[in-house]
Amino acid sequence: MAINKALTGFAFGVLNEFLSIMHEDGFARPSRFEVVLLPPSKITNLGMDNVARFQLDDFAADGTTRHASLKCSEINMPGRVMNMTTDDNHFGPARQVVDGVTFGDITAKFTMLSVDGKEKQYFEAWQGMAWNIDDWSVGYYDEYVGEIKIYLLNEKDERKYGCHLFEVYPKTVGDISLNSGTSDIVDLDVTFSYRYWGLLEGESTIPQRITQGLFDLLGNTVERKLIARLPKVLKL
Repeated sequence: MAINKALTGFAFGVLNEFLSIMHEDGFARPSRFEVVLLPPSKITNLGMDNVARFQLDDFAADGTTRHASLKCSEINMPGRVMNMTTDDNHFGPARQVVDGVTFGDITAKFTMLSVDGKEKQYFEAWQGMAWNIDDWSVGYYDEYVGEIKIYLLNEKDERKYGCHLFEVYPKTVGDISLNSGTSDIVDLDVTFSYRYWGLLEGESTIPQRITQGLFDLLGNTVERKLIARLPKVLKL
């Protein structure tokens, strides 16, 4: 009987702590996010004839960078893939060991484009930093890579988690489908390549596992039973 009362007490304690965390920060929702585009800023070694550089500077000055960031309606937060290799330098079954990491491209959708196509021109000018359409030459890598920051927001529009993409450039600026039989707003898909990403410092507060004390005291069997019952309680 005493053990049952103890379990009940711990269960209510875990539930109250769980509900407190949910009320404080809420659930992550895919519709609540913020994107910050940071195009390349270096100007050395480009020369006075680099039209793309000056176009990009003009776009940044007139707020196009900010407008494009605000018009990002869809984007994927980046993931990571561990590269594996077979380690057979031992007896028994071979092991799969990590020998590196791969970061895939991400695609973003920008909606409500301006009728003058300024947002499309913006990404094309960014591409122009890497490739000169006049003489087919390519630019210096450090001169055309920028950054992107992606944030998850809570219900109060506060940044709670963020990813920082480094050495970014628009790999593909998609085509725009036109149709005289529709009145839809024009969208633009842009695929970005980047070298790697990391967490934005100071943007994420990860709580300690709420059942840690219970786990230490009663073991993982009791913990699993309590966690399994939480969704049922929350639906009441």
